[in-house]
Amino acid sequence: MSFLGQQQEKGVVRDPDIEDQQIHIKAEVKMSKKKTKKRQLQEWTVNILHPEGKFLRIWKLIFVFSVSVDPLFFYLPVINDEKKCVAFDKRLHIISLCLRTVLDSISLVKIILQFFCPYIDENARLKGQDGVVTDAWPIAKRYLWSRSFSIDVLSILPIPQVLVPIIFSEMRGSNALNTRKMLNAVVVSQYVPRITRIYLSWRKVRKNTTLPLIIIAVKAGFNLFLYTVASHVLGAFWYFFSIQRETACWHLACENYNGCNRSSLNCDHSSGNYTFLNDYCPVEKENPTMFDFGIFLEALQSGTVASMNFPRKFLYCFWWGLRNLSSLGQILQTSPYFWENCFTVLISIFGLLLFLYFIGNLQMYMQWETQKQLKTYMDENDIAKMRGAHVPKIK
Repeated sequence: MSFLGQQQEKGVVRDPDIEDQQIHIKAEVKMSKKKTKKRQLQEWTVNILHPEGKFLRIWKLIFVFSVSVDPLFFYLPVINDEKKCVAFDKRLHIISLCLRTVLDSISLVKIILQFFCPYIDENARLKGQDGVVTDAWPIAKRYLWSRSFSIDVLSILPIPQVLVPIIFSEMRGSNALNTRKMLNAVVVSQYVPRITRIYLSWRKVRKNTTLPLIIIAVKAGFNLFLYTVASHVLGAFWYFFSIQRETACWHLACENYNGCNRSSLNCDHSSGNYTFLNDYCPVEKENPTMFDFGIFLEALQSGTVASMNFPRKFLYCFWWGLRNLSSLGQILQTSPYFWENCFTVLISIFGLLLFLYFIGNLQMYMQWETQKQLKTYMDENDIAKMRGAHVPKIK
């Protein structure tokens, strides 16, 4: 039965036009929800990959923090005074590997994101345009040909994880000491791209900040961070080189002692009685005529290199680095050993650079305060002149 386009079935009246409208409305609502979700996903992606966004700034801070993990590998070797051999702190090794693996994974993800991260075209901004480039190929091409790509790749190479155990794992042969020197140079060289990466990250933060007070605060924080990290790194190197100097003395003693097996200087292959090394390499009483340990004697006499208590030796080495960095290495008494003197020269130069950087930040703050006071004084003068010109004096 039909009447004026209406159908009645089981007492329910249905209008086909109304049903079509309801279906159309439901489809539009569903489509609108999809568009909203897609738009939210695009906004979320843009916010993450925006060159001036908070997300990338947090990733840069994580990368900066990773620099402080590398020196932990230098605390792995430990001197066994009883057996006169070198052992490894296996627990610290596992912790260091886990931390470095996690931070390197984050850095690797950051490198991948750089191929999709938009950048700001300054030329387009000068023309009044938005300036944010979002096309994939120009972004990837720009990052591949930039120095940041090579620095990022060199920074995540697992050099400390691989080389530090190798330096002490094989101690046989007459070329062992020369091999160590070469490996030391490779380990130290990785800090060049890492420090460069810190500087580039800091420069971007300073470039994106326009308020003078925030710039001064960022510089002050960066200066404090550099002092802390530099003290940490220098202390770790001091510990590492102290063990190398003692084992170098052991090698020289073995050349003058019959029946000395250099492979036994590693605790994994330790055998025999090597108490004669106490006479050739005296630590308790300094004897430069036998072997001059120079600046590393303090680490040997204090028992730091023989301690398995990581917090204790870490704080002691950190304090040594902070103390000598602040004093520019003036209290260090070195031996004639060439690489030891290079190490002390590096401490003096780096301490001087940090001090000059601190003085520059202090001058910038004083200049900003002076300009602020001068501006306040001029504003007060202008207000006083305006009052004198427009407000009549009350008699």
